[in-house]
Order: sequence, then structure tokens, then C-alpha cells
Amino acid sequence: MLAAHLSTTIDEKILPLELVRVGRVPAGLATPDCHVAVSDAGGPIFRVDVHASRPACFAFQEAILWRDILLIGFGEEVHAVSLSDRSAHTLELGAYFGHFYPTADYLLIASGERLFRMEPDRSIRWKSEPVGMDGVVVDEAGPTVVRGEGEWDPPGGWRPFAISAVDGSPVH
Repeated sequence: MLAAHLSTTIDEKILPLELVRVGRVPAGLATPDCHVAVSDAGGPIFRVDVHASRPACFAFQEAILWRDILLIGFGEEVHAVSLSDRSAHTLELGAYFGHFYPTADYLLIASGERLFRMEPDRSIRWKSEPVGMDGVVVDEAGPTVVRGEGEWDPPGGWRPFAISAVDGSPVH
């Protein structure tokens, strides 16, 4: 079974691994902001060096494996790296990254303000309207409805929301 490990420091044993770079890689290949090592039972297989694209809020950071994709939430971006060909796609969130919510059929990405639905081919099916202004939490990600809470009046001003899992529109 594969595993992903995110770290702000690099372990010497992953230095010689196959490398994928994501984010805004500066000229001269400056030090990355974080590293993600993908490993199997035999040890590390490849690594991803993540460079922040701009100054951003780094409230939450996460690396997960979903289907055939390594997903890295960092700053205001999500990087989706194919495990089969190592190609990378970057999604600009417009607010800080919050959390991943994987389901069997789709993956939800929460930013500080919205939800995004990612398909298994890494395409984005929809982006919700703002459902919070300083945090979005998913409580239920069903086949037809996504329910959760968004923080509108920090600290503690959470309000529930329900949106369509099919198109991201509000459900009343």
C-alpha cells in the first residue's frame, strides 16, 4: 500500500529519488517550502518538492493518495500529481487550503471559503459559491448532497450549508 508523507525538512534518503517539482519553481531551484515522499512497503519511491507560488496563508497542509493521484494542499493551491506518469496539475483556490474529503466517486477540496469537486481524471467539475469566509468543514459528502458548515463570523460564527454534489448549487 502506498503512503504519502509531507514534511518541511528533507530526509537525506529521499534526495536521490525521482523528483517532481510543483508550484512556482524559482530560477536556480531554490529550497522548496515542503517535500512530499511517496512510499510503498519497500520504502520511498519518488518525491515532490513544493514551492509556494506567492506569499499566502499556510493554515493547513495535507498530502493524501486518492485513486491514482497524489494530492497536496499547500498555501492557496492544490497540486494533483498522477502516480502513473508523474504529470502535475495545480488548482488555484483563491483562499487558503483547508482539507480534502475523499469519497469513492469524487474528491472535495475545502478552501477557507469554498468547496471544489475534483473528478478521478483531476478535472474540476464545479466550484461552489462561498459557503464560509474563514473555514469550511464537510460533515457529509453524499451522492446527491454535500452538507457542512462555514465560518462567517470568526471566531465561532459557523453556519450550516447544503449544496448539490452534482453541480455545487445551493440546496434548499
